[in-house]
Amino acid sequence: MSSDIQPYILDELDAVIDQTVANIGLYTKNPSDFTRNRKLNATTTIKVTLNMQGNSLNAELLDAFPNLDERMTASAYEQAKDKLKPEIFEHILQEYNTTMHKPKLLGDKYRVFAIDGSDFTTPYNKDSAFVMNVPNGRPRKNGEPTKPYCQVHENLLYDIENRIYQDCILQPKSSVNERDAAIDMLKRLDCGKYIVIMDRGYDGFNMIETCNRLSDCYYIIRTKAGKFGGIREITNLPDKECDMEMTFRVTTSNHYYNQHHNTDEPSLHLVNHYKRQYKSVRSKNTKDQRWDFEQFVNVKCRVVKFRINNFDTGREEWEVLLTNLNRFEFPILRMKEMYHKRWDIETSFRELKYALGGINFHSKKDDFIKMELFAHFIMFNAVSRSIACVSVPQTNHKYPHAIDFKMACLIVRKYYRLYNEKPPDAMFAEILAYMAPVRAGRSDKRNLKPKSAVWFVYRVA
Repeated sequence: MSSDIQPYILDELDAVIDQTVANIGLYTKNPSDFTRNRKLNATTTIKVTLNMQGNSLNAELLDAFPNLDERMTASAYEQAKDKLKPEIFEHILQEYNTTMHKPKLLGDKYRVFAIDGSDFTTPYNKDSAFVMNVPNGRPRKNGEPTKPYCQVHENLLYDIENRIYQDCILQPKSSVNERDAAIDMLKRLDCGKYIVIMDRGYDGFNMIETCNRLSDCYYIIRTKAGKFGGIREITNLPDKECDMEMTFRVTTSNHYYNQHHNTDEPSLHLVNHYKRQYKSVRSKNTKDQRWDFEQFVNVKCRVVKFRINNFDTGREEWEVLLTNLNRFEFPILRMKEMYHKRWDIETSFRELKYALGGINFHSKKDDFIKMELFAHFIMFNAVSRSIACVSVPQTNHKYPHAIDFKMACLIVRKYYRLYNEKPPDAMFAEILAYMAPVRAGRSDKRNLKPKSAVWFVYRVA
């Protein structure tokens, strides 16, 4: 383990919180909030929120304030938290990420990110912006046809090499738009050269052209290889490995497209953008596609097609990646390896929800839900950065070993409590005591099923 950076992982988080609290007026609903000297000040409220786990609120406060004379009631904590804006935790996340020293790079050249989304079911609140009214087949009392629930969608930008969440945009599940969120996160990313990896839900001409025009942006986007819903030039590719440059002529002019798409421009594509259509009346069912560029654009990218299953299975399965990476630096075999890295963000969702306790909320209000979600992102990054400081010995083991993330969460939170006085070196020694074998090549079928929120009364003691 590297002794020169060990003590600073949690100290840097404290420093960011102190700097934020110094300008607390920017993040409170009333400028006079937290101006008086109280036991439950802004710093204490923030740190208690960061350390929330899966217990009931009273149990969380019992852990946070072991001394009965200093313990706060649940009501006092809720009133103090209600003075804050949710943006304060988003600011702390952004500032904490800037304190990372010498982040890991791919080949000492690129930061590597993945973009994906995940749903969080929150306790039901009829006044929430996250309410979903989707039939689920279960009859309700009083003739209600649906069981309403609340769900928030997190659009996350994840640093694969450093295992931290770089950015996040929250959206109601009922009006989610992952592509718009991805574009917004990429436009505010400033970290030098980087590679961003995206799954099939993010492909599209607007996304490709946005990445082409962003400086220092290199992308790998999986697109549809079949004949339903894919780009026709790509679906017409033969079933064999190929690596070629393609140009797609894109227009938003419906009139021009109707005149030319069957004649001299077979590669012409139409983007249904309402600002460029000559129709005076549009159907309410007409889908508007985002387009941020000129009326006519030649969208260029490299198309890589390869087989993903074994040859002895009989059935051929192919994948297609769109990229602007150099084919000499990133040939087909390396492109397969690069896209496989995207699975790390799926693993992080499991750790965020179940190891860190991100599915357990302590309130129904939208502002409090946002606070807790960003608090979980911050603590996820703190745990990951603490693990990165520990060197795991790989001798005398049948399999490579790695730190147990769930135990690391418990240990980091124990040392981040308000009244902890143990030396920081002990935290890293405790983290190193919990390791688990890493067995490469293992896979399990993903059984997707809806999950309800964990209600307040069903929490562990």
